[in-house]
Formats: sequence, C-alpha cells, structure tokens
Amino acid sequence: MKSSSSNILFKYPIVTGILVFLLITGLQYFTVKDYDLKKKSEEQRVIEQANLLEKQISGALANSISTTRVLEYIERNYGIGNDFDSIAAGLLRTNKFIDAIQLVEGGEIKYTYPLKGNEEAIGYNILENPKTKYEALRAIEKRQLYFAGPFELKQGGIGIVGRNPIFKNDEFWGFAAVIIKFDSFIKVANIDISDESPFYIQLSKINPETGEEEFFLPKNDAEFDGFKKNLLLREGDWSITVQLKKSTAFKEVYPFMVLRVVLSMILGYLSFYVTSLPAILSRKVEEQSHEIKLSNERFTLATRATSDAIWDWNLLNGEVYRTDNFEKLFGHPIDSYSGTGEFWISQIHPDDYQRIEKDMKDFLNSNREYWEAEFRFKKADRTYAYVLDKGIAIRDENGKPLRMIGAVEDITVRKVTELELENEREFLKSMMESLSEAIIACDKEGKLILSNRAARELHGENILNTPPDQWSDTFGLFCSDGKTKLPLEEIPLNKAWKGETVLNQEIVIKRKDGTFSVVFASGTPIITQSGRKIGAVIAMKDITAMRSNEKKLLNLSNELALRAKKLEISNSELEQFAYVASHDLQEPLRMITGFLNRLEVKYAQVLDDKAKQYIFFASDGAKRMKQIILDLLEYSKVGNYEDKKQLIQVDQVLKNVTILNRRIIKEKMADITWSEMPQIYFQETPLQQIFQNLIGNAIKYHHPDRNPEIRINFEDTPDSWVFSIKDNGIGIEKSYLEKIFIIFQKLHTKDLYEGSGIGLAICKKIIDKYNGKIWVESTPQEGSIFFFSLPKSKL
Repeated sequence: MKSSSSNILFKYPIVTGILVFLLITGLQYFTVKDYDLKKKSEEQRVIEQANLLEKQISGALANSISTTRVLEYIERNYGIGNDFDSIAAGLLRTNKFIDAIQLVEGGEIKYTYPLKGNEEAIGYNILENPKTKYEALRAIEKRQLYFAGPFELKQGGIGIVGRNPIFKNDEFWGFAAVIIKFDSFIKVANIDISDESPFYIQLSKINPETGEEEFFLPKNDAEFDGFKKNLLLREGDWSITVQLKKSTAFKEVYPFMVLRVVLSMILGYLSFYVTSLPAILSRKVEEQSHEIKLSNERFTLATRATSDAIWDWNLLNGEVYRTDNFEKLFGHPIDSYSGTGEFWISQIHPDDYQRIEKDMKDFLNSNREYWEAEFRFKKADRTYAYVLDKGIAIRDENGKPLRMIGAVEDITVRKVTELELENEREFLKSMMESLSEAIIACDKEGKLILSNRAARELHGENILNTPPDQWSDTFGLFCSDGKTKLPLEEIPLNKAWKGETVLNQEIVIKRKDGTFSVVFASGTPIITQSGRKIGAVIAMKDITAMRSNEKKLLNLSNELALRAKKLEISNSELEQFAYVASHDLQEPLRMITGFLNRLEVKYAQVLDDKAKQYIFFASDGAKRMKQIILDLLEYSKVGNYEDKKQLIQVDQVLKNVTILNRRIIKEKMADITWSEMPQIYFQETPLQQIFQNLIGNAIKYHHPDRNPEIRINFEDTPDSWVFSIKDNGIGIEKSYLEKIFIIFQKLHTKDLYEGSGIGLAICKKIIDKYNGKIWVESTPQEGSIFFFSLPKSKL
C-alpha cells in the first residue's frame, strides 16, 4: 500500500507539488501566531511603561507625604506659630522637589514658606472657592494626604497642592499643605511627552463641577493604533493614560508572511522531485513551533509580571541577553557593548565594586542556587541608581555554573525615601532636644521609649524603662497640692496611653534631691491613619515660677489699678483746673485791654507818642497772654475728643485745613500739594489738628526770599501710616530738633514770628496718646520735613 502511494506521488508530481504548496502555505498559521506574540509584546511594553510612570509619579509625590505628616504632627501637638518659617525651611532643605509649604487654619492660608512670590496666597480661603473646596473636602473626608489640581494657583502659575488634614481633639482644624509647580512635577516624575517618545502619555481628572474630563498634558489629535493602558492614581484621583503611538507588529511579520509564501512555492516546486521531504519538514516545523510557542508564552508572562529588567547571562561565552526595560530604566542601549557581563560589572559604583565582585566570585565558586545584592549602578546620563539584583544559577552535574537568569530592579526612589526619612528622624530628634517643653513618649506596650533634654532635666534623671504601675513612685508624681501621690489612672501619660486626650493637667514632680516643679501636662494617643494605636506622648511645661509669682502679680495688679484710679481723678481735676483758670485769667485781661482802649481813645489828644507806644505794648502783651491761655486750654483738652474712630478720607481732611487757612495761604502765595492720600481708621478732630499745626508752621516759618512750597506724602508700612510734611522754609538747627516739641519752646522772638510755641507740643501729645511717633529732619536755610506715624487699627 505504501509502495502504491509512493508510486502515485512520483507518478503525479504536479499533484505532489500542489499538495506540498498547500501544506507549506498552511504554515501561515505561525505567521498569525507570531503576529499575536508581537502584539502581546507591544501590550507588555505599554503596561510596563504605565507601571513605571505610576512608580515615578508616586515617587515624586512620596516626599510630600513625609513633609505634611511632620508639619501636621508638630501643629497638632505643639502648635507651630512663629516657628513656622524655621520649621518649613528645614523641611524644604530635605525635600528639594517641593516648591512651597503652607499651613492652613480652617480654610484660610495662614502661613506659607517661602513667602516671597507667594504673598497673594496669604489669607486666601480654599473652602470658599468652588474650584478648591471640593478637593479640600475630599482630603478631610479621606483623613489623609490628597493632591488637588493641577490648577491656577492664587499666587500665579500652575501647580498641584497636597493637603494633609489636621485634627485636634478629633475635630478638623486645618491643613498641612505642600505646593509642587506642575512643571517641576513633570520634571521630577520624568514624564516624556516629546514627539520622539514612542508612547502618548496623558494625565486627566474628572472636574467635580462640570463632570467633564480635563486633560493636563498637551493633547495630540493624531490617531494612534497602538495598545492603550489606563491607570488610576488614587493620591489625587488622576487617570494615567499610556498608548503606543504606532504598532509595528504587522510590519514586522509581513516579510515573513511573504517569505513563507515564496518558500511554499519553492518547496512545492522541489516536491516534484523529492516527495518524502515535505512530511519530514512538516513534523520538524510542528515540533519547533510548539517549543517556540511555549518559550514565547513563558517569556511573555514573565515580562508582563514585572517592570524590572530581566537578564540571561551565558557564563561560558560571557554574552548577556537583556529585555527592553534595561534601556528604559538605565538609558544604556542594548547592543554588543552592553551585552556582556564585564559591562555590567564596570558600571558598578567604585565604593560598591569590590564588595559585589567578591560576592559574585564567592557565589559562582559555591554550590548556592540563588544570588542577591544591592548596589549603585551608573546610568547612561552618568548618574547612579540604587538597584536590587537577583539571580538564579543553572549548574551542570558537577556544580559548575553554566548560566544565570535574573532580574534587576531600580530601587532609587525607595532608597532616597529611606535616606530622607533618616534625615527627618535626625531633624525631629534635634528639634525635640531643642524644645523647652519636656516630651515623653511610650509605645503600645507602655514602655517609655523617648524623652528629650527638657524631660531629663525636669525629672533630674534619665527616663527609665519603667512599667506604668511604677511611674508615680519612680518619678515622684504628685497631685497639684504637692502632697497626694498621683494615682495611676490620673497620670497624664497613662491617660493618653488609654486613649484619652489630656490638656493642661497640673501636677507636681518631686525630684530625689528634694527640689520640685509644678507643670502643665498635655498628652494624646498616637494613632496611625488606619486607626491602629502605637503609643502615646505628653508635653510638660514648667510653671513653677509662674505659680510662685501669681500672688505677687495679683498684688501688683491691685496696686496698679489703685494708682490708675488716682491718676484718673488727678487728670480730671487738672482738666477742670485748666478750664477754670483759663476762664478766670481771661476776665482781667479783657478788663485791662478794655480800659487801655478807652484810655487811648479818650486821651488821644493829651498823650504823647511815648505814652501811646506804652499803651500799644500793654495791649499787645494782653493779647499774647490771652492766646497763651487759649493754647494752654487747647493743650489740656488733647485726648478728650467726642467723635469716635471712623474711616476717614485724609484727602478731605487736608482740603478742610487749606480752606481754614486760605487767607494766609493766599497772602504768602503758598503752594501746598499732596499725593493721593489713603483712607485710615482714626478720629477726625485730632487728625485735622495735627495737619493744621504742621502746615501752619510750614507757612509761618517760610524763607523770606522764596514763596512757601509744602509737599505732603505718606508711606504704607505693615503696622502704621507714616505721613510727611516737607517745606522749603528757614529750617532748624540740629541742636534744637528735640526741644521744639516741648511746650513753650520758641526758637525765635515774637518780633520775628508770632505764636506761643505750643503747636508742636499739642501734635506730640495727640500722637503719643495713639502710640504714634513724631520727629523732624531739617537743614538750616533749606527747609524741614516733619514725620509722624499713626498705628493701624481695624474697623
């Protein structure tokens, strides 16, 4: 039968050729399978890229977690207050990827560091703006760090904000927040969005207001046919999209498909002559295809399961095969240069080289199967990455290593985080030692594990590993009366250890040398975000001096109150005396002036010029005496203003002053100008009195050779309004600059300049009453500048 079949095949070679052609053409099945394998390989590349991108972003945000936890811990337990800048500066020095740190009370941004460039953010309430409110509430709801954005920052620029909620006494207090500029975030996360990248990468988020998806990276309207992978980054509910721009699977298998068709034709032609070869070839192809399929499937599954770089080292010829992840992780191209074991060893950090070389030699010379090492490896950009290298050795029957297969993992982010955490621990330790409050902490078993310098000084000894039931006797703990031993259930640390929050509990600590201290103790349990209790901590403030001084302070307070009452009575009597004296003194002056006038009129024909001059001198003296009395009365009334503080337009006050002085301004041809003045919260009467006296003096003491020029300006400082009145008058000698504000201090005779010398004293008394300051700068014969400051006050 077999002979008959063979005869038929040889008899009809065209039939054999066609059958062989059809049979070989059926091998296109493997072309399809090869196409499927390449598609799966492309899918794996996309998945690996997505996983790598997720790791890079998580690594970039990891610094923010530790930073906000430190800030949240300090605020929750001690309150940061004026120490914010120094603490934030220390945190930024160890977290260079963060652009700014903020402390938010309620929803209002209270502090930000650095302040320069971020001033606009101070006072901004994130819970009142719909654009920031939703994500802030998400952080409160999650009770952990949550990243908002990217969005337009209040101080300008695009950034993301990580907010860690702060709860005090289990009630929401505010946020510890970090700001990362979006450009910095893209750079740190190493996101490649260039046209040269084989992947299209996009970050997006659902807008809570519109419900629409917003994209944060530049969109590309081109159509991509590669595999696409989506991941959700829970730190900020961001969606990560990675898509291969161009699939090359069909392009790669197309030559093989054509080749198989040509091969089928050639083999069909050859089958005319050799009818036995097709069967043999078919069996071999089937067997090899099966092995290739199994091998490819195993390798595909292995590479899909990890984002590490897998390697295969042939120890006999030194050649090394590496997956594509090697180039992605370290930047070295996969070629003949990098495909050797010597290349790998040569890139190890010099400080790690000898250790790794010795470990590898010892491993190869042993009978061990598994090898693992951690070291630094030089990347293509000449920076070093921390890596974890693992491998398994394949040995012959004599134990000689023939081959090693393994994987290398880039653990740089983890190592950097570990180093940063170590730096943070040292920072916290140093900070704890520098605190004036005594800090003591215990673990979940009640074991004392931490005490700072202040605690050791407070107890007069090191904190021992003492069980809770012996704390009171060992450390001399008493109730606030200093006599009753503090029972275990009342010890602040024990109460915090049991889960209770303690606030300013007063206790007495008696040391072994007989001295004692009265302290305020506050404590809280230490609970993880998952709700697991890991210990407790207390802070103690020594109030011994405060308690001993309370009685003295109380007596001093009573004495001051009595003196204030007496001073108030004395001031009232003085004011009444000044009013009565000024009224009674004016009456005889009016009589003197009246009789002198009648004398001059009635006996004008009899009196000679000398007598008339004497009458003039007497009348002029009476007038000046009257003006002095009126000025004294005005000086005594300073501070007794009926009008209340209100929002005042300083421009209008200056206009009123110029209207009141319009006659003398016109007469002296004075030029008075001022810049646009502010609105201030003050009393109108004293403010107008200040400007009235200072402008009046500037006109009065003008230079005889030039018309008065008066310029009024102001400066807005953080704490006060500073006004200046500059003139071009006669100026003041340096030795008189302080004396001119003393009552009745005149630098010129009445013949040259009229006045009692009380105007500047009134200004100083008004300004002193409001805790302001007045001073003058002057150059003789050139002019003077009078300055006065008024502290700002709120409506």
